[in-house]
Amino acid sequence: MLGRHILAERKVEIYHTELDEFQGEMERHNFHKRFTNLADSSIDLTLVKEFYANLYSPEGPLPKQVIIWVHLIRIDADNLNAFLETLMVLAEGESLPAYSRYCRMPTDIREIEAALCIPDRGFILNAEGHPGKILRKDLTTLAQVWSVLSYSNLALTSHTSDLTVDQARLIFGLVTQLDMNVGVLISGQITSMAQSNSSRLGFPALITALCRTRGVASDSLFFEHLSQIINLAYIRKNCWNPDDPIIIIRGARRPRARPTEAPSTSVAPHLAATSAAPPLAHIAAAPSTLPLVDFQSFEAMLQSIHQGQIILLQSLHLVAPLDFIPTVEQFNEWVAWPGTQPPPHRDDEDPAAQVPHHPADE
Repeated sequence: MLGRHILAERKVEIYHTELDEFQGEMERHNFHKRFTNLADSSIDLTLVKEFYANLYSPEGPLPKQVIIWVHLIRIDADNLNAFLETLMVLAEGESLPAYSRYCRMPTDIREIEAALCIPDRGFILNAEGHPGKILRKDLTTLAQVWSVLSYSNLALTSHTSDLTVDQARLIFGLVTQLDMNVGVLISGQITSMAQSNSSRLGFPALITALCRTRGVASDSLFFEHLSQIINLAYIRKNCWNPDDPIIIIRGARRPRARPTEAPSTSVAPHLAATSAAPPLAHIAAAPSTLPLVDFQSFEAMLQSIHQGQIILLQSLHLVAPLDFIPTVEQFNEWVAWPGTQPPPHRDDEDPAAQVPHHPADE
């Protein structure tokens, strides 16, 4: 157990104005409570590995309880449902919830594809010609959101690029709002991981919370964090499928088409276009739209900038008389300053106004 890694759960923060169908199903199953929102979400890694080590049973039936430091922790379906506050709804006259009955029926591949995939997408066939997997990019936005949540909180896996047939059946049950026994699913997952030597250790936040509720105290000083939270920003970045015709997320950008795919909207140049250009005489006669410039103010501003540069050079020489700092004489010699050169003459201006005013000359 010491060398095995954990696969942490995720919290969900989706509001009523965002993905109403997903939020409604979360509340119908009571997933919005402890299942995706444990009050204490810290993960005690030492406690989690002690839990799985004590749960391991090489012989006999898979255990549904474990003793940790003289405290009994039960992980049977009823105790998990009670702790997570997840409801198991049974139809009248039925002994199993709708999802359990669905799993006992033959798999309808076309039904799953219609519920989970974008148009014209579906299962990829394996070498024997049987349905093998659905690629993540072919899933609808809603199916991708449920997949991400199930990978960490319900049916754990670190392989997230596609769905197997069994995983697709679970997501189909969530998308089509089938009632299910969440405690049975999680209990089976925990006991299976305890007997495996290769899989990651799942449900660490749930196990930590269960142990603390039963009074198990740990002296560990280091704690792990949950996986990235599922909110609208996460869904927009990681789950939104731009080819999904049903769910449109405001603010999400569709991928740009490649230059070879994007139709050109520009008109090809041709010789006839040059003949339609206006003659140069008309261009010259067109009235100027440039704003009139107050050349006296402009000249005064230039003189102020020049005087400021001179003052800066003089101050630098007083503070640090270094050879590489030019003197005022060198600056005037190196920098071509217009001096008292008159500005361009305008026809509507008084000739007397062309002579710039210099306070230093008075």
